[in-house]
Parts: sequence; structure tokens; C-alpha cells
Amino acid sequence: MKFLNLKSHNTLYIFIALLVLGSCTKNVSLTRLMPAEINVPNHIQRLLIVDRTKPESQGVAIIEGILTGELPFEVKNAIDGTLATVQQELSTSPRYKIVRANERLTGGLFSQTFPNPLNREMVRALCKRYQTDAVLTLEKFSSDFVLEDKKIKIKKKIGKGEDARTIEVPGVLVEGVATVRVGFRLYDPESGSILDQDDLVKNNLWSAEAETKTQAMALLIEKAQATRYVGQMAGAAYVRRIAPMYLDINRTFYAKSKKSTSLEKGARYAEVDKWGNAIQSWEEGLSLPADEKTYGKLCYNIALGQEVLGDLFLAKEWAAKAYTQYGFKPGRTYAEEIERRMMEDELLHQQLSTPQDQ
Repeated sequence: MKFLNLKSHNTLYIFIALLVLGSCTKNVSLTRLMPAEINVPNHIQRLLIVDRTKPESQGVAIIEGILTGELPFEVKNAIDGTLATVQQELSTSPRYKIVRANERLTGGLFSQTFPNPLNREMVRALCKRYQTDAVLTLEKFSSDFVLEDKKIKIKKKIGKGEDARTIEVPGVLVEGVATVRVGFRLYDPESGSILDQDDLVKNNLWSAEAETKTQAMALLIEKAQATRYVGQMAGAAYVRRIAPMYLDINRTFYAKSKKSTSLEKGARYAEVDKWGNAIQSWEEGLSLPADEKTYGKLCYNIALGQEVLGDLFLAKEWAAKAYTQYGFKPGRTYAEEIERRMMEDELLHQQLSTPQDQ
């Protein structure tokens, strides 16, 4: 069976690891706090998560589930997984304090459209009960799991010991695609308005192969498990819309040079997370004989070191210097990336400020 895996407040990168990419470059893995896709008013600090997918009629929901292949208890399990992911992901962000409501409100189970919005009195009552500043609701949830199969050739081992060999035999490939459609709303009790409303559609593919369809189906992920997994994907995706979240990124620096021992020495310091020493070594290399390309690489490395240490202004200056003074084109690209990061950090600062900061 094959399937895909999911994956102190500080706006600076956090050093994680160094991975060898090749003989001339190495890669530093960093974690960065990214701004949310939308701005949520800063007075909202405590957020209540509410499940609003309870069917109006349990009997009707069972009939609809039979007709669509979505059994209510399986969907409820997936909904629980979606909301648990929302709660867990939001808890990793420095933006909010999270509270999960106990009740389940009537809403849009199996629905393709949003139900009527919660009225202002209901939103205010929920916020008062749980001592929160806003209400985030999951208001619609529907799923689908489509199976397809086709004949293929598969490899099979036969024989034992020295007589063992691999042959090709007729087989069956079964693929299952789980799709989840969800709808979230974010309510502000102060204005009585809907701050955000978003539809999300997520899907994922699983596959299994065997000599017969029955054997392949036995190896394939179960429908309920697949639906829950994709629901969790949808929940994680929505969190990135309303909350700053941590993201792993990679940066490359130059580690080998036939014309600069300072570049290599600095790279060794970087490998053991001694970025101050690395920068000093690379700066020393600029005063020693080398060609323009090597000087450009030294400036580029210094820029990376300054970014890791949190000085974006110096990082941009050194990246730009790599290009303007030494014609090293990766420096121009890096300077543009640092400029984007500086703009995103300004937005992040605005999103993380509290009413007391303003």
C-alpha cells in the first residue's frame, strides 16, 4: 500500500540541520514563522472551535448516508479528526489561545452549501460561555471515496534458496481516491459579522497491487481511515489561512573552493552551527587573493549567515553585494528573497500584535 504522509514566539529562523547536497554546496534547513493568509482583528486572542455539522434529523442523515455511501458514524469520526487537527495546529501558533466547545450545533452534514449563519446572539452567548473573543465553526462536511482497478503485471518471487527468482505474473492495481469538502466560518461577536468564510476541497490517492482484486483490496487503506486522513489535511490547510504557522525551508551555501581556504573553513564552522565564526572566516576570505566568482560566493555565504543570526538588513546587503560587485547572479535572487521575507515579517509583526501593543 502506498500513501502520502501529512506534514516561544520567534520570527527568526531556527537552525535544524545541515544536509550534504554535493561536493561544492551544502544545505541548511531552517524553520520560519510565516504570516497567515488573511488578517484577523488583533482583539481576537481567544478562539472557540465549534462543530456545527449535526444533522437536523438523524433518520434523514442515515438515509442520505446510505444513498451516498457516507455513513454518519464514519463521517463523524472524520469530522472529529478534522477539528482535532485544527485545534492541534492552532495550538502550535503563537497567535491564539484555543478553546474547544463541548456542544455540537446543527449545521451542514453532507451539505454542499453553507447553512444560514449563526445569529449574533448565539455567537455572543458562546463567547460568553467559554470566555473567548471569536467563534470558528466547521459548518459543512461531505466526503467521497472512489475506487478504480486495472490489470497490470506484478513481480513475484518463486523458489527458495539458490533456486529463488523473480518472475512477472498477471495482477491487479487498485487505486482509491478520498475527497473531502469542508466549510469553515469565523464569527466576530463584537460586530456580529462573518470575518471569514472558506470552502476547501482536499483529496489523496492510495494504491495497492496483488495477484487478485480481493487481495489488493485487502491491502488498500480503509475508506473511514482515508476520509479521516483527508479531513485532517483540510483542517491543517484552513489553519494556515487564519494563523501564522511554522514552515521548514532550505537554504544553500558554498562549502568547497580550490581558490579560497577561508570559504571552506567558514563552511566547517557553519556545519557545527557556529555562524559567527563562519561569517568571520568568510569576511577574511574577501581580503585574500581569489577570482570574482569566489568573492561572490563568500558574500553569498555571509548573507546566509546573517539571515540565520536574524539580521535581515545585513543579509540583504551582502546578497546584493555578491551580485552588484562581483556579478554573482544567485546573489540577486537571494536579495529578492530576503526582501520578500522582510515584508512578510512586517506583516507577521502586525498579525501578532495585541491591543495592548497598539
